[in-house]
Amino acid sequence: MLRSLRRAAACSVGLPLVLAAQQAAPGPLKHDPRPTSADITVADLMTRLYIFADDSMMGRAAGTPHHDRGTDYIAGELKKLGLKPAGDNGTWFQVVPLVRRSINADQSMLMADGQHLAFGSDFTFQAVANGKPFNDAPVVFGGTFGDSAGMISADRTEGAFVVFAAARGPIPGGARAQLAMLGRYEKAIALAVVLTAPAISPQQANAMRQPRMTMPTPAAGLNAASALVSLTPAAATTLLGMSPADAKMGATGRTVSGALVIRDDPAPSRNVAAILEGRDAKLKGQYIVVGGHSDHTGLAQAAVDHDSLKAVNRALNLWDMANGRRASGAVRDSIIRAANATITSGGRRDSIRNGADDDGSGSMAVLEIAEKFAKTRQRPRRSMLFLWYTGEEIGLLGSRYYTDNPTVARDSVVGALNIDMIGRGKADDMKLGGDNFLQLVGSRRLSTEMGDLVESLNRTRTSPFVLDYTFDADGHPENVYCRSDHYNWARYAVPVTFFTTGLHGDYHQVTDEPQYIDYPHYSEITNFIHDVARTLADRDNALVVDKPKPDPRGVCRQ
Repeated sequence: MLRSLRRAAACSVGLPLVLAAQQAAPGPLKHDPRPTSADITVADLMTRLYIFADDSMMGRAAGTPHHDRGTDYIAGELKKLGLKPAGDNGTWFQVVPLVRRSINADQSMLMADGQHLAFGSDFTFQAVANGKPFNDAPVVFGGTFGDSAGMISADRTEGAFVVFAAARGPIPGGARAQLAMLGRYEKAIALAVVLTAPAISPQQANAMRQPRMTMPTPAAGLNAASALVSLTPAAATTLLGMSPADAKMGATGRTVSGALVIRDDPAPSRNVAAILEGRDAKLKGQYIVVGGHSDHTGLAQAAVDHDSLKAVNRALNLWDMANGRRASGAVRDSIIRAANATITSGGRRDSIRNGADDDGSGSMAVLEIAEKFAKTRQRPRRSMLFLWYTGEEIGLLGSRYYTDNPTVARDSVVGALNIDMIGRGKADDMKLGGDNFLQLVGSRRLSTEMGDLVESLNRTRTSPFVLDYTFDADGHPENVYCRSDHYNWARYAVPVTFFTTGLHGDYHQVTDEPQYIDYPHYSEITNFIHDVARTLADRDNALVVDKPKPDPRGVCRQ
């Protein structure tokens, strides 16, 4: 799941004491694989997840051989099941043309009327389309970023280096909304936003120097000759010839020349795609998608003591839930000391972010659902399209690439289910957590029928799930509907439901390992998603889209 999500918080002040005795004992560190069955079982899910989230996969970062190893495992299992490859040229894989983009800090610079501005101390990049140099571009003040009524008109920015004051508060929609807002200035030579902090920290500068995985095409809002830059207030003053606080929208400053030099090294990754053809001659040309992302975040920068970090993560998560905010300062330090004092083992050094829950749980659920469909005597009426997306952790890149370049006709997809992090969800993980906890996002945002169908199936269960829609609320600050792979189907008006048990203290940590998964709960959810998929595939009619359809190239706002 995208890394910028925050942990949910509860409000019971006594929660850590109450839950201290409820922590389940972890499973084994290693688990011998066993043959899987036609049914979706605890044993099958354990076998698959211990393989897929093993240390040998090295965190499955997109664009690395380690992620390829994970997708090789998936493809090998699909071949055993006798499904039909649905990737490129009759293969299981759709190649996604990622690049590893690095910035040449030594050659990147800005020069304002002969005054040199240095990368890392005066400015950093947020995004770069290419490294084309520019000369003597006029600097123009564009107003306050994020205030659409107070931003300069596009016709006044052609060929200009446009400087914006920092936004007043968070911008709904996050980074994508920001880029789309800047998209109106596609004829500007470059765009810059003034930082609220007085200086760029060494950590920020170092982070920008690290290579990052991305797509080779420019981000939305950047044309082939532009970049998005962050400026210190002092650097903005140099460019404008006045403080941004004193500048009026449209004011012109000095002229600027520069070079924002990048290097793109190919680092292709791959989606996995498989089809089970439907049995109904009239309906088999329609598809129900069941998908999840196969990538994770790779290796930590340094090895840590696993057991100590596990105890600290749990303690901080409980405190956060109990107090409705994150611990900081002396309180945080005290919690960490107390948690570390409980560790009696010799410790295990660990630097691998295994991604067992995120999204090993979703990936292996999709594989188990595919196996059950493949081994059930009667195939569904519609065809099933099973997808494992790459690049979710770096911006939903794999699912966006697939939905822009589908290997089946896009309008033949009539419903999509997305699975991301369904392996946890106990009361010490989540606000409303428990044995029957399940979060849904997006189920009624395009089709009322989709939401009704999921809820009606849940009511038929012997022990129905407690369905939580907290993160699906209109205007929710986390904007989750726009930030997982399901949205790339939703933007093309395909009804979607996103299933998750949410974030927890081990999110994106080396402690997200298979031994901490709640396998009985995980199995129940996976079986339920299978039943939803089967019901969608066997309906007489496709779901009715009765809500407004998004603009596929527009900005998602929850």
